[in-house]
Amino acid sequence: MVLCVPITMRRNSNKLITTRCKRTLTTMVFSFVLALLFGNLLCCYAFAPLPITSRAGTVEGTTKPTLLPVATEGTIDVQKGTDAEKKELSYASILKAIDESHYNDATQACTYLPDETQIEAIDAVYAKPAELYQSHPTLLKEETVHAIRSAARNYFEQRGDNWGLQDVALDELLSEGSEWKKELDDALTKVVYPLSRSGFIRDHPKSSLTVTSATVFVGGGYPGAAVTTTALERDSGMITAHIDLGTDEIYDEANQQNKAMGGLFMESLVNDALVDTASAVVGPLTPGQLVVHRSMERTAAMILPSNLHEIEAESKEYNKQSGLDNPTRTKILKTAETARHYCLRLTLTVKNNENQEEIAEAPAEERSYMLRSFARFRGDDRVRYLTLAGIIDVDDYENHLWLGFDYSARANTEDEVDISQRMSDINKAIFHLQKAAELCPTDARVPFQLGNAFRARNSMMDQAGEGTEQYADLSEVADALQRSSQLEAVAVKLGIHDINDLAICLNALATTFCKMGEFDSAVDVISRWGECGSIRSSLEPEDLASHEPKSIPKFEWIKAGERDVAITTYGDTAVFEEDDIALIRAAADKRFAQANGAETSRYTMQYEGNREVHLDDLCKNDPALKERMDNILKEKIYPLVREAFKDQGENGGHPPPLGELSVYDSIFVRYNGDVARKAGRIGASQPLHQDGGMYSVNIALNAHKDDDPVNGFTGGGTFLEALSVGGDETVRRPASTGHALLHRTTQRHAGAPTTSGIRDILVIFLTARRPETPVNNEYTYGIETAMRLQAMAKELPREQCLRGLELARSYDPLNSEMSYWLGVHLLQGDPNDPSDERWEEICRGVETLEAAAELNPADARAYYHLGMAISTRHKYAMRTKRAHLLPPAADAASRMIETFEEAIRLEKICEEAGCKNGFNVAASYLTLGEFMARLRSFDKAM
Repeated sequence: MVLCVPITMRRNSNKLITTRCKRTLTTMVFSFVLALLFGNLLCCYAFAPLPITSRAGTVEGTTKPTLLPVATEGTIDVQKGTDAEKKELSYASILKAIDESHYNDATQACTYLPDETQIEAIDAVYAKPAELYQSHPTLLKEETVHAIRSAARNYFEQRGDNWGLQDVALDELLSEGSEWKKELDDALTKVVYPLSRSGFIRDHPKSSLTVTSATVFVGGGYPGAAVTTTALERDSGMITAHIDLGTDEIYDEANQQNKAMGGLFMESLVNDALVDTASAVVGPLTPGQLVVHRSMERTAAMILPSNLHEIEAESKEYNKQSGLDNPTRTKILKTAETARHYCLRLTLTVKNNENQEEIAEAPAEERSYMLRSFARFRGDDRVRYLTLAGIIDVDDYENHLWLGFDYSARANTEDEVDISQRMSDINKAIFHLQKAAELCPTDARVPFQLGNAFRARNSMMDQAGEGTEQYADLSEVADALQRSSQLEAVAVKLGIHDINDLAICLNALATTFCKMGEFDSAVDVISRWGECGSIRSSLEPEDLASHEPKSIPKFEWIKAGERDVAITTYGDTAVFEEDDIALIRAAADKRFAQANGAETSRYTMQYEGNREVHLDDLCKNDPALKERMDNILKEKIYPLVREAFKDQGENGGHPPPLGELSVYDSIFVRYNGDVARKAGRIGASQPLHQDGGMYSVNIALNAHKDDDPVNGFTGGGTFLEALSVGGDETVRRPASTGHALLHRTTQRHAGAPTTSGIRDILVIFLTARRPETPVNNEYTYGIETAMRLQAMAKELPREQCLRGLELARSYDPLNSEMSYWLGVHLLQGDPNDPSDERWEEICRGVETLEAAAELNPADARAYYHLGMAISTRHKYAMRTKRAHLLPPAADAASRMIETFEEAIRLEKICEEAGCKNGFNVAASYLTLGEFMARLRSFDKAM
């Protein structure tokens, strides 16, 4: 993913302007009217400037521009008018359509609920100053709450769909005997409307409040259930009234103290939550409790443990030490699985009571919201309508957010656009995003996009020849991304978001620190990024407190000489039983069918004949599969890994982690050899690589042709590079269906070509969570820190690249890749630089490549580049008069011959397995021959 170019908004951004209510017929009509207006009336003004003031001037006492009066066809002759008049008509027509839609919703959407009647009679108890939200302890009685909840439960049960996130319009639950309806009506007129008006609706004294949407939302109560019952987004309308409806307990692991309750996450409270996470939550709420807030507030209904604040108080010290993975988050996630929670959300607006024959203007915030909703479908015209939305409601930061995003997209277009125009667009993007950050300092999306815009501007400055990214102030980028990561971390700690957005942000932040040369800061961020990986999956982590005996499969080591390479399980006890395999293959088949050929993997190594789907995605919609996978992990895989790798620390390898093992990621992979061969490939395969995380577990889900002559596949298996030296067969498969092959993620391997048929496997990548008691020499994230830092360093200017690679090597000196890449880059300096520093780099390059070959004597690349390094050292020494510093010529020739011959031998083994590295074998012979000629060994050179 290219992080410096904000082409797409992050997750939830596409939900930014959707409503939680079901669209009414009038809204559908409104959509059609706007489509006609946008498609026809506006086509002639594609490049007309947007007016920023109106003829009517400003409202008395404020600088906010007013809108033009609604035009009719008699106001301006469309055929004879000027372009400005036509444009004026088009905008007025759009606003008229919005006003009509608002009027229809206000008068027709929820006619079964009463409107506000006592506008001026506000009880003094509700006459509070405007705040972010206001609450009422007991709006509805327990009997009423139970009745609404029961009606909703029955509704879903009758449709055979009573799990996952559900919603239903309130009027669907009404029946002739609905006794709860009267109490709800009274609550609206006596509490909800007065509370809303006293806190938020003081500038509409001649309009009455009314409900335009009433929806019951349900969620939780199954393995892997989401914490939220509504997405984190803003609502339509002016006011949102959130009423908690309590829970149906599903199961509760005998812990009544953690009883599930409802709550409301409010993004505008996140500033306080940077210190106290739970302060971003309004709740826990008692059944029947009411919370009222402006609709423009981004909120999410959620499920909470009843003792949330006690848990948070106990976790404060822990939070400082371990960040994301803390008891508060763990207990919130667990609580969401124990109960089905219900809430009722009402969307309120105002309607004009003065002149029923004339449609009044919709409130400014609703005009702005609707314009923004449809602006995103307008392509090149989008900025124009977003600008109009911003004029209508100057206080709505989302107008600036979307303007900033769209200007950024324009600036980063791949079309040939003049650099000055692109620079102008990116500066506009920065202006709007800074304005959005000023209006709303708690939305993590804003500083993320701002940081991306700063980076894009730096890149353009480089293209324009005005400087480089080092010239620009990268601290602006770092500050913006740091702010975004802090805000996003609050949502992650509370279970509101998964870690994907935060991981993307931390990746960008770490890269920025590397570019700034601040590697200590980069490593701190990478450590946080590593922690994201440990909580990435919804699958259960290891329970170190459990001491129940586990029946793990038998296993044995696959060795290359004295080196431990991988583990294979065997015997009657497999990792997966037949029922487990049938369950997961059926889920994958269903997912592939639903995708209809679309990509289902987040990984980049995709080839013809390969299909992948993440196990978390399969479990998300299949609680039975989730529960079964959790059991297999806890009962077999985690204990197996602990037992198999327990002595590795004593044998010169990495010691097992002190923290709980957890799933970093897991993918179902389907290799289709027939499809791959039709596409011209040898078979369906993956190239040589290392995995993410700490341990890889590869489970066979179907049989080879040797075991199943009718349905089996041919070829396939895991090519283990280390077995090229001192091993026998380099391609290994699990002993049989359901069994596994395990190895460290740093073990270089490849998916050998499946030449016919279909081969299904499940690969689980394991990492570990931070131990509860931090230990200075704990190596939990050292492996991942090294991998990530190495990948970033290779993209940096040479001086910083070498610093980064040196640091990466220090974090995982046992990973040959760290020495290999450091050696390669040490040799890539200026060949005409005669300095001692350059000579030392070349000599260090030879040494580190020697170390890489020693750490992984099966790496053909290491030998190839080592041979090239020896040749480079000899040429440089002869040219700069340092021949006396070289080893004896015979020794150098002998070592070069050895390295090139070993490189060629190893590469042939890889090629025979269909997993070649792809370096230039001919160049090896050429370099060796040239070297011999310089030594005047012409026979050997020939």
